[in-house]
Amino acid sequence: MEFGNGTLGLTLEAPADSVPHIAAGTWSESGALLFEQASPVPSLADWWPAGLLPVGADGRVTGREVAADGWVRQDDALFLRAEAARALAGGLVATWVVELARQGTLFRLHVRLDNNSTESRSVQWFPLWSADWDLPAQSLTWWKPLSFQPVPLDLAKPRQVSLGSRLHSSDTQGSDDEPWSPANPYWQVDGPDASLYFGLEWCGGWRAELAAASRGIRFEVALPECETQLCLEAGESMAGPTMAVCAAAGADQRSRRVAWMAQRAVLGRALYNAPEPSFPFAYNHWYTTRFDLSAEFLERQVAAMAPYDFDYFVIDAGWYAGCGDWTPDADKFGEAEFEGILARARATGARTGIWTCPQFVRDPDDAGPVGVDEPGYYEGFIKGHLRDLAGGGFGAYLGGHVAELRRRYGADWWKYDQVLFAAQTRQGAMRNVTAFHQALLDVRRAHPDLFLENCQSGGRMTNEFTTLVAQAHWLRDGGDTGEGHCRGNWSEALGALEFLPPWTAMRWTNNPDRNDPGDDEFTRRYCRSAMAGAWGLVADLSAIGDRQRAVILTEAAHYRRLNELKRDCRYDLVRAANGAPVAGAVFYDGAGTRAGILLLRWDGEGALDWSAPMDGLTAGSRYRVQDVDRGEQTVQSGAALRDRGLTIRFGPERTSALVFVEAVGAATGGKAG
Repeated sequence: MEFGNGTLGLTLEAPADSVPHIAAGTWSESGALLFEQASPVPSLADWWPAGLLPVGADGRVTGREVAADGWVRQDDALFLRAEAARALAGGLVATWVVELARQGTLFRLHVRLDNNSTESRSVQWFPLWSADWDLPAQSLTWWKPLSFQPVPLDLAKPRQVSLGSRLHSSDTQGSDDEPWSPANPYWQVDGPDASLYFGLEWCGGWRAELAAASRGIRFEVALPECETQLCLEAGESMAGPTMAVCAAAGADQRSRRVAWMAQRAVLGRALYNAPEPSFPFAYNHWYTTRFDLSAEFLERQVAAMAPYDFDYFVIDAGWYAGCGDWTPDADKFGEAEFEGILARARATGARTGIWTCPQFVRDPDDAGPVGVDEPGYYEGFIKGHLRDLAGGGFGAYLGGHVAELRRRYGADWWKYDQVLFAAQTRQGAMRNVTAFHQALLDVRRAHPDLFLENCQSGGRMTNEFTTLVAQAHWLRDGGDTGEGHCRGNWSEALGALEFLPPWTAMRWTNNPDRNDPGDDEFTRRYCRSAMAGAWGLVADLSAIGDRQRAVILTEAAHYRRLNELKRDCRYDLVRAANGAPVAGAVFYDGAGTRAGILLLRWDGEGALDWSAPMDGLTAGSRYRVQDVDRGEQTVQSGAALRDRGLTIRFGPERTSALVFVEAVGAATGGKAG
């Protein structure tokens, strides 16, 4: 079967004795081949649990109308869609699903399993997709969890890597007897003329085997046994994780990444009712108070917050009576006092937000907890037992919980956090992940204006589902302050921006007053270390003096100006690598008329000059170049900037740089890069 959307075409095959697969992908306009399936194609025996393989059957599914090539079109409003089914043992039917977006170059892959028998069937492990694609691939890159450090692999020689995560999609958990590398569920394959970007829409654990093939890349992605634990009841269906693949052509990494990021943003809005991207300036108290929150502390914050013009004022953990009792702690707040503080915060012009972990309930002293999972998981940090997500009506509970947070506390930002999945559960790992997906999606659809922050213990559930459904990831926990946290902020954000849209990469400046309040250079640098994506301030605002506050407010204005350039996702990244003199990003608007350069001194010492590439500008324009730190302003031609770059000067004491470039006068020709 062949089908396409005018930009990308896919050729599908489903021989009776092999796994249904994508035989080729082509660029529609030129007819040029993007990739093709290498031979031989895996058989069912190569790619399905042995106990589910049919005996002496040709794989046909009786009672279904199937095209001669084995595929059936099932288009919908968003996707050109095709399915191919195979009969397995015991009345099970596996269906391979390919969805090509009606516009663009993004397609999605998954497998569905139906139990058409009258008995329950155990599924040992759940396949996602397998392929061996010939394409002119040169390198493969994946990213470590939490640190977001890229790991590039040269595909010129044989390479093989096993990636995965346990329980949550981007965790560092593993064991000595599992030879796989913890990873974020993203990787990209780069060739001379195009890249393929991969991302998993799955909040739970997963496993991927990637290898350099003779002329391309081979991959097998699945849920291993510990992440499946599935028993399908008679008549029941279960869809596995979805893998999104985006093909992007272009001469440089920036132009390819733009295509990927833009299509994901469109998909999130169309598929999951996600709101338009935004870059709020937010307040949170967590690393200042942790659980020692009080009414007096919050009153001080509200009294001091007006000059900052925060977009959101978020109350983190420590405000509630206990897990499952999401009312203000009576030992900390008087009658209606908590609600009054939130109302006064809103009166300053900020929206208010709140932290909860509704998947946990507290164990009363005189009775066992109601609705918890078995054999049970207890988290001492928050004094709660994990609920049965798949079997305890969690979806309905979560919908009511979020609605109540909005009604009672005026919450326009909801931060969900803490462990969601355990190794041993009543319903099994796969059911719990699916139940959480549906519950969160229901919240998103019911509250399209609600800002969702995907914290999940600080970056441990980063994946394509949470990226499209939520607005922000709390990239990594870390309550430190000072130079170490500043460098971590910057390194993690730059790594994340290689595969996450900038509006989802949330970083924080922690307790700036605990550093030298008279060191304006470091205060400026520390603020900027959190400004690559979305920025927030964690602090006791009343402890910040006039001098330090003035620096922070100046940087807040710079942050908002820089945000105007991030939305189009047109940026070049300078990795925070050992020995690099600087690390940072160059952001461009979509028209190539403006740019912003944000750099931090990395390992360079003394006075140094660094040339920022500026080939995203228009050659025929003239540009005003403003170094906001040095107070210098010049006008330079776009042609000169594109050809030679822009020299950023670091004196011996300068530790960061922010430069804005803006077109002046009408363009006289040229082309944006």
